[in-house]
Order: sequence, then C-alpha cells, then structure tokens
Amino acid sequence: MMLKLPDLAGVNPVSRVMPVLVVESIGSIAQELGDRATQLVKGQEYFAHVLAKISDTTYTVKVEGTDIKGEALKDIVLKMDLGNTAKAGQSISLRYMHSDPVTTFLLTPPPSNIAGSTTEISAAANLIGNLLKQAESEGVPSRLQATDIITHSPNNPKVMAQDLKHAVTSSGLFYESHLSDLLQGNQSLAALKQEPQNQLNPPIAGLMSQQLAVLENQRMSWQGEVWPGQAMNWDVYLQPENGSDESGQAQAGAGKAGEDRPISSEMTLHMPNLGTVSAKLVLIDGRMRINIIADQSTTLETLRNQRRSLAEAITKNGQQLDALTVVPHE
Repeated sequence: MMLKLPDLAGVNPVSRVMPVLVVESIGSIAQELGDRATQLVKGQEYFAHVLAKISDTTYTVKVEGTDIKGEALKDIVLKMDLGNTAKAGQSISLRYMHSDPVTTFLLTPPPSNIAGSTTEISAAANLIGNLLKQAESEGVPSRLQATDIITHSPNNPKVMAQDLKHAVTSSGLFYESHLSDLLQGNQSLAALKQEPQNQLNPPIAGLMSQQLAVLENQRMSWQGEVWPGQAMNWDVYLQPENGSDESGQAQAGAGKAGEDRPISSEMTLHMPNLGTVSAKLVLIDGRMRINIIADQSTTLETLRNQRRSLAEAITKNGQQLDALTVVPHE
C-alpha cells in the first residue's frame, strides 16, 4: 500500500503498508490486502493508533472506523513506514484514497473532534494540579527554605561537609528516590522518618512544587542559615549539554565524548567582615575547577595570598584540581 502526503509542514510521508495480522486465513498477502481494501470507504478518514515500533522507521498501526456497510472495522492492524518522527502510542489520521494499483492512504492531521472521544485526566494528575495551584496561591518560593541551622562547626570542613550533605538528603526533595533505596536496602527507615513528608502537617504542596522544579530545571536551589548568624544561597545543577555555563561561556574540556555533563555548585555568602563572597565549583569528569569572587579589595588580597594553601588542602584530600582562580566581582 502507498500513503501519499499532503502539503502540510511537519508531517512525514508513509511509504509502505503491509499486513501483520491475518483477518481471514485465505489466499496470499496480496489477496488479503485486497479483501481488507473492500472494507474501506474511498475519501473517508480513519482514526489510527501507532501500536509498537518494529524497526527504525516501521511501526504496527491499528486502523479504526466504519466499513462500507457502516459497521465497525474488524482488527485491521497494518505495518507502516512512518519515518523517524512517529512514536508508539501516537494517534494519526488516515484518509483512504484508492486500492488500484496499490491501496493508498493520505496522511492527514488528526481531526480536532472525534465522535465519542473524551479527554480524561488521571486522579494523580488532578492531585498534582491542585497541589501546584495551592503552592502558587501560598507564594511558595522556588528556593528550598531551610528551617534549621545547618552546622555549628564552620571551622571543621569535614563536619561541615557532612552537615551540608545531611541538609540536602533530608530536605524531602528526594523522598521518592529514598523510598526506592529503602526497598533495596540502601536507606534506613530511621533516616526516612526524618524527612518532612513524615512530620506532622507536612508542607506537601510546597515540597511537590520544588520537587517538580528540580526535575524540570535539573537544579537544586537552597537558602538558609549555614551556621549561626550566617545566611547562604546555594545552587547545585547540571551544566547544559553544549558545555556552556549560565553566562553562555564555554567550559573548557566540557562536552567531550565519554565525559559526563559537568556539575556546578555555587555558594554566595554576605559576610560581616569579608563582604559578599561567592564560590563556584565545577566538577568535570572527576576533576574540579573553583572560581572565587569577592567584592572587597582587602578580601581579594587575603584570598589570593591563601590560594596556594587552599589548593594544597584540596589536593591533599584526594581531589583532582584543574584550576583555582580568585577574581573581583564585576
């Protein structure tokens, strides 16, 4: 069979159609095609479902509608070459043209209104929609707001690192992933009970809104008191596929074959004596680059004088350091 394509942008032609399920076990494939064609009405549009992918461009398609007698078609499932833009589960619209010399369809846009069809939203989707509306009405911020001080040991890097890790893992942002870990024996029930979802009157709407934001943007944004009296903004995110940072500047070495996408961590602190200090850490294929930004000249001088000691401390702890820069705030 042949499918002709109308002059419609964004629609690919269907070149061949072959039967894959037998309606009646008689005769040859050609005869079966001819018998099926007698059920179809010339010029009539048929609603079809793409069932499954067979090869790169070939799919099984079930054609639905009524035959020449006005009765429902019976189990017409065909093999069609739909190109490389089709997907299993997709609906398409086919207009039957003729059967001589080969059975031919015209691939058309799906009709806007199909008799008897309805759009149904699952209970889960309705629940998510209602919770998102609630979060919006409550003005839930995109950043996760910490309610507790993260660490009381700012002078102990190892303890502080563990406290920061605990703040993220127990935030509730990754609760469902931790449930899966629990079933596989990789998470303790005691740790799971510490997350907000298991507390009294949990902020479900806000948490779901922030979880969806993390999934959509591949970015975790956190704000809170990192140690007593010191606020911090903290972002952890995946770099774009093109290897550029958020300013559009290319990250050297990023995007090479075999490398993972770079992971960035940005921290900004407004400190009483040093002013505003930001640090951006980029991890590329196991190697780290650090860029520290300060807005006060005295702070810049102090950081630059201590840069070598900081680099030695990082490498001493087993981290491969590619670069460590200290620059003024623009």
